Amino acid sequence: MNNNLSRKETAVFWEERWESGERFWDHGRVAPPFEEFVKRHGALSGEVLIPGPGSGHDVRYLASLGARVTGLDVSASAVSIAEKENPHPNATYRVGDFLHPEAVLLGRYDWVVEHTCLCSMNSGLWENYAASVSKVLKPGGHFLAIFYRNPASEEGPPFGIDAESIEGLFGKRFELLESWVPNKSYASRAGREEVRWYKLDSA
Repeated sequence: MNNNLSRKETAVFWEERWESGERFWDHGRVAPPFEEFVKRHGALSGEVLIPGPGSGHDVRYLASLGARVTGLDVSASAVSIAEKENPHPNATYRVGDFLHPEAVLLGRYDWVVEHTCLCSMNSGLWENYAASVSKVLKPGGHFLAIFYRNPASEEGPPFGIDAESIEGLFGKRFELLESWVPNKSYASRAGREEVRWYKLDSA
C-alpha cells in the first residue's frame, strides 16, 4: 500500500481487499487486549463506536457484555461479512467514512474503540482520524486504543506509530488514564502493541 494514498484511495484499497477475500489481518476472534481490559476494569457500557471493525469480532464481544456497539466501516463488503459472521442484538454495522463522520454520529458515543483502523491508513490521515474521535464522543467520553507500535515490517499496512506521534495526536484533546503493553495479544503481535485509555476533555 502506498503511504501517500488519499482518504478515498485508502477506502478503495480496503474495499478491494475485502472483495477479493484477502483477510490477512483477521485472526478469527476478539483482540486479546480487550479481554484483558475487561478483566482489569470491567465491561464497557453505553454507546460504543468501533471504526474499521472488519468482520466484527470486537463488536460482537463488547456487545455481548452489554454495550450498544456500532461498527463503522468504509467497506460495504466488510459490513456485509460482519453482519453475517458476527451478529448480535446489541450490535449494529453501518457503512461510513470515519474520517468524515455523518452528523448523526457527532457527540453520540460514550466510547470509541480503536483496533487496526488507525494503522490501516497512512500517517497523513492520522490527524483527521484523531479529530473524528473527538467529534463523535460525548464530552468526557472515553477512547480505548490498541496502537500497533512495532509492526514486523516497515511497509504498511499495518503502519506503526511511535509514542511521540500518539502524544501529538491525542495529548492535547485527551487525558491519559492508563497505558500498558498487553500481556495478551495475538501471537504475531506479542510485544508489538500498546493499550492506551483516554478520557476526552469535557471543556
